[in-house]
Amino acid sequence: MKKSLLAIFLLFISISLYSQPTETYKKSLEAIKINPGMITLDGKLDESFWSNITGIEDFLMQEPIEGGEPSEKTVIKVAYDEKFLYIGAVLYDSNPEGIKSFKMRKDSPLNTDDRFMLILDTYLDGRNAYFFEINPKGLMGDGLLTIGQGLSLNKNWDGIWRPWTHIGDFGWSTEIRIPFHTLNFDPKKSTWGINFQRTVRRKNEEILWSGHKRNQGLFRPQNAGILTGLKGISQGLGLEIVGYGKTEASKVQSETGNGYNNNAGVDGGVDINYNLTPGLKASMTINTDFAETEVDDRQINLTRFPIRFPEKRDFFLEGANIYQFAPRSGVYPYFSRKIGLQSGNPVPILFGGRIIGKIGKVEVAAQQVKTRETSSLNSEDFSVIRLKQNFWKESS
Repeated sequence: MKKSLLAIFLLFISISLYSQPTETYKKSLEAIKINPGMITLDGKLDESFWSNITGIEDFLMQEPIEGGEPSEKTVIKVAYDEKFLYIGAVLYDSNPEGIKSFKMRKDSPLNTDDRFMLILDTYLDGRNAYFFEINPKGLMGDGLLTIGQGLSLNKNWDGIWRPWTHIGDFGWSTEIRIPFHTLNFDPKKSTWGINFQRTVRRKNEEILWSGHKRNQGLFRPQNAGILTGLKGISQGLGLEIVGYGKTEASKVQSETGNGYNNNAGVDGGVDINYNLTPGLKASMTINTDFAETEVDDRQINLTRFPIRFPEKRDFFLEGANIYQFAPRSGVYPYFSRKIGLQSGNPVPILFGGRIIGKIGKVEVAAQQVKTRETSSLNSEDFSVIRLKQNFWKESS
């Protein structure tokens, strides 16, 4: 019996070790440091330093022919200074009049447009990445990509970045500026994961720099290439303070007609974000205002189950991927839309605090929120914490 158990144990160990992905050659791209003010952002890549950078153009098709040579040439170059990362791309097109670019609403699906997409795996862990996409008119889309049980792309996240585009007789080009303070990263690492994908819509052609196979792709950070040469970058002071204030006054004639009823009020609040480390951020919100939050899309529910609307409030969005357990199985032990809402009616949030980020290989998310007492509800406290330890290539 003992020998049988030992044999089973050794078999399990051998299968586990054999099943771990082996290290394969990764494509590499070097980022070149430039001095501040050397670049004029207009999407044309006509600054002298761009011509001195050796870019990449070894793209391969994913669709329609896996591994095929792209019908159009694409050249990507990367530069940076102390505050910003710059992505320069020239997307040649033999028929510029055939370039398709229709969408103008941020985060719209670009299934009808030519597009350029990229991901940044700033921790080089093959688990999480920042996602960015544009079309030739400069429409912006972004999100937080998480690999676990399947993949999750949270496009409700809005980073601080900007693209500039130019359409000419050669095709189209872009210069993208991404501030380092909008990203979390380990400053001790000079290497990030990076990947690019281009869509030529009229040909339904998808081409990738790395991971061109159909079982790979842009949305798998573990199949990305690497970006080297990032030295001396900083998130700056790492302090962000956003406040708001409002005053209101009304003067309404009384029902008796004798005199007026005067009402006046003053309200305000503040959000404070501070980077404890480049990978760990602390935030506090006082008398939170969600007036700028995007409204939910109108939906018709013909089932007996309630509709699960996505979270769109900035305070609850950042770090939300750490709270996900098994999104493909529909397991949601924590759903932040339950906080600050009661039967569809908003409940004011008095204050809240959170810590999100990474400590080594451990992802950390902790949150405490207190709602204000109303005429129908008592004040409530909501607390949640999760620690997530990654091991091997895709396990946690």
